[in-house]
Amino acid sequence: ACAQTQFECENGSCISQFEVCNGVKNCPDGSDETGLTCISQRPHCSKPYFQCSYGACVIGTAACNGVKDCADGSDETVLRCGTEDDKREFDRIQQGNCQNDEIKCPSGICIEKFRYLCDGNDDCGDGSGFDESVTMCGHQECPGYSFKCASGSCISSLLVCNGKTDCFDGSDEAPLLCNTTATSGPKLPTLVEPLPDQLGCPLPYGDERPILRDSQGHTLSPPIIRSTVKFSCNSGYFLEGEEIGYCANRKWSLSVVPKCVKYCDSKRDEDGNAKELINGYSTNATCVVHGELTDCNKRYHPPGTQITFVCATGFQTLKTSLPEMKCMRGGHWNRYRERCDQECGQIATPVKQFSANAHSIGVSAVPWHVGLYSELNERGFTFLCGGSLLTPDIVVTAAHCVFNEVASEAYSEEIFRVVAAKLYRGYEDITEYDNKRRVNRIIVAPRYKGREDNFFSDLALLILDEPYRLSHVIRPVCVRFYNNAEKESINNDKHGKFAGWNYKDRRELQFVAAQSQMNAVCVDKLKDIGSDKFCMYTLGQSLACHGDSGGGFTVEKRTEVFSRDPSRHFLYGIISSAPNAGQCAESLTTLTNIQYYETLITRAINNSVYTRS
Repeated sequence: ACAQTQFECENGSCISQFEVCNGVKNCPDGSDETGLTCISQRPHCSKPYFQCSYGACVIGTAACNGVKDCADGSDETVLRCGTEDDKREFDRIQQGNCQNDEIKCPSGICIEKFRYLCDGNDDCGDGSGFDESVTMCGHQECPGYSFKCASGSCISSLLVCNGKTDCFDGSDEAPLLCNTTATSGPKLPTLVEPLPDQLGCPLPYGDERPILRDSQGHTLSPPIIRSTVKFSCNSGYFLEGEEIGYCANRKWSLSVVPKCVKYCDSKRDEDGNAKELINGYSTNATCVVHGELTDCNKRYHPPGTQITFVCATGFQTLKTSLPEMKCMRGGHWNRYRERCDQECGQIATPVKQFSANAHSIGVSAVPWHVGLYSELNERGFTFLCGGSLLTPDIVVTAAHCVFNEVASEAYSEEIFRVVAAKLYRGYEDITEYDNKRRVNRIIVAPRYKGREDNFFSDLALLILDEPYRLSHVIRPVCVRFYNNAEKESINNDKHGKFAGWNYKDRRELQFVAAQSQMNAVCVDKLKDIGSDKFCMYTLGQSLACHGDSGGGFTVEKRTEVFSRDPSRHFLYGIISSAPNAGQCAESLTTLTNIQYYETLITRAINNSVYTRS
């Protein structure tokens, strides 16, 4: 037995108690300079002395003097004393072939530095404690509410002396610190009890751990002792590393142990709701990962993917640039895409004279006007009505164009086609600009009954299967809604225009000047006009005939909403009933006043903006 003034080493040797925890291993086995022995000395070591990571007290000039004054070398680690270049090179070596924010464990596992490094746990999973070593952790300072393990790792102070080892080196349960008695002397770090799955080949923790199967496809559970293993991941996670590896002697045949990485989902939001997060008709996206372009249409994107946006043609933003999205580690986006605001009612190029009062479109003079075609028989698609684009995927037209009065419901969406930038009326008479879409859904104004109710509520919305990409020949019209007092009078004596195909030659599209009158004025000439209608008459010999039903009457107005060209075309009404071909000239035409369908229209527009823009 040693004298009262001596310290008994773990091997039974005796040294002076003044030689304990002084940075020099005076015991033959070094047991006088361990965390289990010295951690309790921390409160007694203050300036001008330097405290080693494990608790020893040494000369105050010890740190970074080129001499290892601490038994664990914590006074001379690269991360404490190295230059910036030294530290960068150290980080590069520790990273190996792992990701930028990871280190490579001796076992081949890659772990995230900011999540797993120096947290007290052996996250490398091989029993080495590499991620909890003095080399990696000895330089760091722990917050006041935490406890610094002998190796430098930080744990909660609430975990100290709780009867459970929370520091990998066991220093949080040191007998001298906790006033307990060690049954067989201080435990060395290498004797810490490994977790059950650390008895075999090391595996990543938590969600990063792959699904393990043997060569017959049977699911395996740790520990993996000796086996050929096939690695796979759950949905939304993707395997980084080889798909097959062999385990023997607690080592894999692979240089890097495979792990499952959660990718960012571009088709669902954080709450799991279906939503397009990257692509929308108001923006154009560019996706880059690791400096290389990648397909933005993919559903899943790996962490590190960066997405930049610009407003699509026909859209604008008040910001100098749109913020970028980034896929973060853990498979979540740092933010959601910001939409751009739709421009509307803008004519890109001037029109040329076509006839006395109408103008040839040149396909750009009425970019919101579309043709509606149906396939009611086996003769192919035939012209039915006109319509106006409200958004890249919504067309407003007359309900009677799409409504089956016999069945009292809309016809099937499948029989319709919408064609934008249509210069000639014939479905097969095309130009390079013709742009066709299918109809995904038809929304008829709720009270529409057709002839039975004198075409009251003669308005329908067509939701297209795919939004148009806006261009100089395809642009939506503007809409604006007024208060109840103005809904009726807003249409009185307005000079505007409507689009329609003429009855000459190839039936070319024209933009026709017209003048509107409100309902109270029209009722004198059209006794049976509905309360939601107003009327218009063309100026001169231009046409407003049966084939123009569904088209829009627009008025050019100035607005302060748009920074460029404040003059825009606003939609006032939808042509409901027009004279037949023999009565076209100078006849009255009735239109449905869109002001009475504000809720129907704005709800559809808002839904389009929220789900598809």
